[in-house]
Amino acid sequence: MATIKDYEEIRKVAQMYIDGGNGDSSIMKPAFHKNATINGEPIQTLFDGVDKAGETNSKAIVDVLDVVNDVAVIRITMENWHGVNFVDFHLLKKDTDGWKIIAKVYTETK
Repeated sequence: MATIKDYEEIRKVAQMYIDGGNGDSSIMKPAFHKNATINGEPIQTLFDGVDKAGETNSKAIVDVLDVVNDVAVIRITMENWHGVNFVDFHLLKKDTDGWKIIAKVYTETK
C-alpha cells in the first residue's frame, strides 16, 4: 500500500524532471532510471533535447494517477515549453534507490 511518503517522493521526482526540463538536463537526470526510455527511445534523447533547446520558463502540474506497491503512474501537463504544450505520462518504479522514472511517453497538445 502506498504511503503519504511515497506520494511526496513521487512528486519530488516529478519536480526534478520539471525543473531540469526548463534548461538543464543535469537537474532531471537523477529522476530517471539508467535504462529509462522516452517514447521507446533511450532517455539520453530527452537529455540532449533539453540541453539543445536551452532555458525556458514552462509551467507544469503533476497528477499522481495511481500507486500500487512499488509502481506508480503520473501525468504531467506542461505549458509553454519553448512555446509548445505537452502531456506526459511517466511510469515509475521504486527500488533500493527510491522512486525512479523508467518510462516517459508524451504528446503535444494545442
